[in-house]
Amino acid sequence: MKQSCSNDEPQGGMSRRQFLTASAAALAGAAIVRPAQAWAADYPAGRAIQFIVPFPAGGGTDLVARPLAQGIGAALKQSVVVINKGGAAGNIGTQQAARSAPDGYTIALGSTGTHTVNQSLYENIGYDPVKDFEPVSMVCYYNNVLVVHPSFPARTLQELVALIKANPGKYFYGITQNGSSAHLAMELLKATAGLDLPGVPYKGAAAAVNDFLGGQFPILMDVVINQQQFIHGGKSRPLAVTSAQRAQALPDVPTVAESGFPGYQAIGWNGIFVPAGTPAAIVKTLNGAVQSALKQPALAQLTQNGLELHGGTPEELGRFVASESEKWRTLIKNADIKAT
Repeated sequence: MKQSCSNDEPQGGMSRRQFLTASAAALAGAAIVRPAQAWAADYPAGRAIQFIVPFPAGGGTDLVARPLAQGIGAALKQSVVVINKGGAAGNIGTQQAARSAPDGYTIALGSTGTHTVNQSLYENIGYDPVKDFEPVSMVCYYNNVLVVHPSFPARTLQELVALIKANPGKYFYGITQNGSSAHLAMELLKATAGLDLPGVPYKGAAAAVNDFLGGQFPILMDVVINQQQFIHGGKSRPLAVTSAQRAQALPDVPTVAESGFPGYQAIGWNGIFVPAGTPAAIVKTLNGAVQSALKQPALAQLTQNGLELHGGTPEELGRFVASESEKWRTLIKNADIKAT
């Protein structure tokens, strides 16, 4: 006699209900995977790419972001729209980028602060620089330069160190912005050389530079691109740059490492990131577009002002971020640096 089967009756080792549940899950999984594969295959497909720059329009970051956007757009044959979303030392715009769809149509300009420093300065930045992003490519380095007022007696870094050690706590330096690459570069030098050199905090480089040029304090760490005109005009005297190699814009100025502190390096930087989960094929496409953009004349011209272009692989940028994050985390804790 033929018996009917209930929904729970085994069918080849699996009940009908289990079979239907497993089939639905498989279909749901396929529905999730296929769009990501389609994004990668068709990317970019007639949609403008949003380029989030987490700093105000018209600032120094735009000098890089605008021509970079044009170069990436030309390589992809697609419009790339710069969206300036400043605030909270870059945290607001970067948080927005982290929460965007991982489809390659939102890219973000990362920096020293947003991806290697802010997480150690602020209690909650609203995103995880590693877990919430996929690295795409390094873009450039911002070299820092240690300068003194022309009236100051030190003419080399060694002389400056000797003078400060002979007069602990007597001299001051200007902090262009708390937590900036220049600030951290000076604090790293202080820690490395064992210097008692208090800092005077400013809310921006312009105010700090004005007081420095006016003789309010004798020592300043600043990015090369800001100081170049004053160095050439004889208004500030360069003692050392903070990169591993000499700056292209200041080839006659030695590095800190050359000046008696081997292994020292402290640079600012910019790189391209996308939200975590972006398909690897899209990351690869974007990486190629960045390498192409870095060869464009509009970006190459910036090297004359102290910017140093550096491309590279996503893996290289990821390793760099991890290394720099650990270095600055340790320094910020030991120097008790606080966000202002």
